[in-house]
Amino acid sequence: MKKIILIILAIVGSIHAENLQKCDTCSISKEYVKCSYYVEQKADLSKQESCMIYAQSMEEGNNNGRAAWYYLMGGDFKAAIRAGESALKVGEKFAAEHIAEAYMLEGDNEKAEKYFSMIGKTSPDAILMVQKHFEILQKIYPDKFKAERADKLYKR
Repeated sequence: MKKIILIILAIVGSIHAENLQKCDTCSISKEYVKCSYYVEQKADLSKQESCMIYAQSMEEGNNNGRAAWYYLMGGDFKAAIRAGESALKVGEKFAAEHIAEAYMLEGDNEKAEKYFSMIGKTSPDAILMVQKHFEILQKIYPDKFKAERADKLYKR
């Protein structure tokens, strides 16, 4: 009888642990949706904490290039630079864009230009994505980020 009870407890424990893991994933997904909808689309800075939570989860999973973008959305430009630098070290060249944008938001156009120059020649689709990012950042940070200025520094 004790063996049966122990087996049942083990099964219940593993099911509970599995549900907790699913719940964590669900929670991170909710933060991503809140960040994408409220901050990226609606420029609602009151929801930036969701972006920070999502960025931290991306960084914990070594998805540093993506983390850099969401740190920008969350308003932590230094974290965006740090995550972007880590991404560059493993060959994620697109992260140079996010580092450049972070430097622009900090007011350092010289460093921004340096990182924009690292992007090099890219596909038309990539150029469209960069321009979309510029529009988003200008909408979120109208006093700090000017898409026209970023485009000049980018010098495709």
